[in-house]
Amino acid sequence: MNDYELASRLRYFIWGGPPDEQLMRMADAGELSNPSRLLKQVQQMLKDPRAQQKSSQFIVEWLDLDRLQNMNPSRKHFPNWNPTLAADMRKETLAFFQEIAWKQQRPLSDLMNSEFTYLTPELAKHYGLKPAGEGLTRYDLSHVSGYGGLLTQGSVLTMGGDDASMVTRGLFVLQNLLRGVVHDPPPDVDTTPVASRPGRTHRSVAETRIATVACGGCHAKFEPLAFGLEKFDGLGTYRERDAYGNSLRADGKILFPGQSKAIAYATTKELMNLLSKSERVKETITWKVTQFALGRPLTAVDADIVKQIHRESQKNGGTYRSLVIAIVTSDLILKTRTELEQ
Repeated sequence: MNDYELASRLRYFIWGGPPDEQLMRMADAGELSNPSRLLKQVQQMLKDPRAQQKSSQFIVEWLDLDRLQNMNPSRKHFPNWNPTLAADMRKETLAFFQEIAWKQQRPLSDLMNSEFTYLTPELAKHYGLKPAGEGLTRYDLSHVSGYGGLLTQGSVLTMGGDDASMVTRGLFVLQNLLRGVVHDPPPDVDTTPVASRPGRTHRSVAETRIATVACGGCHAKFEPLAFGLEKFDGLGTYRERDAYGNSLRADGKILFPGQSKAIAYATTKELMNLLSKSERVKETITWKVTQFALGRPLTAVDADIVKQIHRESQKNGGTYRSLVIAIVTSDLILKTRTELEQ
C-alpha cells in the first residue's frame, strides 16, 4: 500500500475525514512508509480531540445507539416515559465511554464493570437514584445495587423491548461480547414473546423454553446470559419484583466459549466482573474495534493478524489508544486485501 492510501486510511479511521495537508506532505515525502515516523504520527493524531469524537462513532455503532431515537415504549406499562430519557441514555453511555477510554485511559474491558456513570437529574430519577447536580453529572455506583458497566445502562437494556426480552438481551451478550453464533429459528416456529404473569417471571418462561427438546439446544446458549439482568425492566429501571409482584433473581451461570465448565455468579455485579475479566470479551472488543477501523466484517483470512493486534494491545494496557496503534501498524492497514489473501 502506498503512502497516499495509507494517509487516507489513517485519517478516516482516527479522525473520520480525508487526509489533511500535513499527512499529504508526509505522503509526498514517503515518510509514512517509515515505521517510526508512522508510529509518531499516529500518536500525535490520537492527541487531537477529533480522535475522541471519532471513537464515539464506534460505541454508537457497536451498541446501536441510534435506535434510541425511535423508541416508543408502551404508555400503558411505562406512563412516565418521555423521549428526553432516550437522549439522556445515549449521553450517559457516550460520557461513560469517553471517561474510560480517554480521560482515564483504562482497559476497554473495564467498560463492563466500572462503578460510576454520568446521569442527568431526569435519568437519575428514572433509575431510582437521588439527583445530584444539574446537567450531566458523574455518579458513584459502588454502593448502588445492580448498576455498574455498559450492560446495566438503559441504552443497552432497552434493546430487550417493553418485556425486557431475555432472548434479545442474551443474544446481544452472545454475539457482541462473546462472539458466539446461533442459528435463526426455523420459519415455522412461533416466536411470539410469552408474557409474564403472577407466579411466572420471564426467567421461568426462559427456563421452560430451555428445558424443551425443540428449543433448548439453541436457547441454552444465550438466554442464561441474560439471567443476571432480570431485575432491570424494559426501560432499565432496577427493581426486586416485577409488575405482578414476582420476586426476581440475578444469579446464574455463564459458560464462556472454549471453556468446559460454567462459572456461577450470585449478583449482577458478579456477572459484570466475570465479563470484564474474560479473555474472550477482551478479544471480542479487539475484533469490534478492528472491524470499525476497516469498515468491513472480519474473515478467517484476518484472524491471525487480529490475534497479533490483540496481543500487542493487551501488552500495552488494552486501552483504546493502544488498540488503535496496534491496528494501524498491523498488516490489516499496511497491506491490501489481495496481499492478505495471497
